[in-house]
Amino acid sequence: MANHDITFVRPEHKAACASWKKVRDFCRGADAVRAAGHVYLPKLDPTDTSARNKRRNEDYLARAVFYEITGNTKIGMLGMAFRKDPTFTAPDKLSYLLTNADGAGTSIYQQSQLVAENVLEVARDGLYVDFAEDGQQAIILRYQAEQITNWRTERINGRDHLVLVVLRECIEQPDGYGFKELIQYRELALEEGRFKCRVWRRSGDTQSGTFEISSEYEPKPKAEAFWNEIPFTFVGAQNNDPSIDESPLAALTEINHGHYRNSADYEDSVWFCGQVQPHISGLDEGWRDYLEKAGVKLGSRSPLLLPKDGSFGYAQAQPNMLAKEAMDSKRDYMVALGARLIEQNATAKTATQSSGEQTSSTSVLGICASNVSEAYSRVLAWCARYIGLKGETTTYTISQEFIAKVAESGMVTAIVNAWQSGAIRSADLVRALQKLDLIDPAADPESVIDELNNSTPTLIGGSNDQGKQPPA
Repeated sequence: MANHDITFVRPEHKAACASWKKVRDFCRGADAVRAAGHVYLPKLDPTDTSARNKRRNEDYLARAVFYEITGNTKIGMLGMAFRKDPTFTAPDKLSYLLTNADGAGTSIYQQSQLVAENVLEVARDGLYVDFAEDGQQAIILRYQAEQITNWRTERINGRDHLVLVVLRECIEQPDGYGFKELIQYRELALEEGRFKCRVWRRSGDTQSGTFEISSEYEPKPKAEAFWNEIPFTFVGAQNNDPSIDESPLAALTEINHGHYRNSADYEDSVWFCGQVQPHISGLDEGWRDYLEKAGVKLGSRSPLLLPKDGSFGYAQAQPNMLAKEAMDSKRDYMVALGARLIEQNATAKTATQSSGEQTSSTSVLGICASNVSEAYSRVLAWCARYIGLKGETTTYTISQEFIAKVAESGMVTAIVNAWQSGAIRSADLVRALQKLDLIDPAADPESVIDELNNSTPTLIGGSNDQGKQPPA
């Protein structure tokens, strides 16, 4: 029997939700991890339901120290990816996306950062191109992995195409000065080669009614009869197909989780055994009762009188380094996984050493940045098609120059000399200097060449840009 329930969730989506929540919690930091209670920290003696054991478990949670390694690593990787502004190439009619891509004031740069962040966290995000109410502009809407509950593909003319995407949306309904949160589903369907959009909302009682179609419409690009595809794309950590990829931060999250558990054991041990314990021996019952009645004062200004053969001393627990060593080993492993921990005794490294140590993290970051760039280039083409600019060149590229290059004077001189001798073209000269950040990477090489030719002084006085030898 066919399933006509719009709330149906694909099994692989259900299976991934738990791991997504864990990575997101560890990226958010200590507050999110602590709020989960014993989800990430096991209970001490779970069979003991006494109030005393309940209190001890509360203290066990409170004393645990969470090191925000996963979240800091993600922020560091984002900073590397957006160290340079992405390059945006599109017709002038799409320039509004630079300041308002989603119709709510979010620029395409800011939105792409959010997409890259979600791809690093859960290896999944979605972009849907819709049109604004005035019908004059296309907008780019972003959906998190948890919102994309269902999808289906079919092979059409030898290629796999999306024929169904279901998006779970939470909307705010005004309620006096407050609001109510309502759930609705947006169905994107390709039926008989035509794209249709349906919005499903609850009927009757907004909290318990069944979901029914609230509105249905068929978006149309300007000067075209219909869409022949769904203007929606997945963004993943490995590729942009509908399959669910593994989170780039999943392995780091697991080690961070183990580090958190070791920290809880270590802090609990420090609290339980860390205080020195005074002890007195050699007392008979009379002396014992006397000291208990008179009290015992400790300190250099309060001499303690004891009987013959009596003794006083302090007992202190031996350092429990097992949990601490486990924490340190996990920290070292996280460094190897790409967590760039800052150590106070870190020594200065050469540029070659730093570049080599970041190879593992930047390679993963490079794939994610490439996928986000590809998705936005595709989305920009849909935006252009919506407003009747089909076939226009549209690209969006996140720089993969994650590590700043040092422009040495000798290197620059060699590049310019090669250009002067005709060994490289003028466009190659500009692109080489763009990679060194000496020329704006977003600038068009031909425009730079024209500007150099028409300005004074030029790189070589009295010469054009055709690679001629400098005057003798």
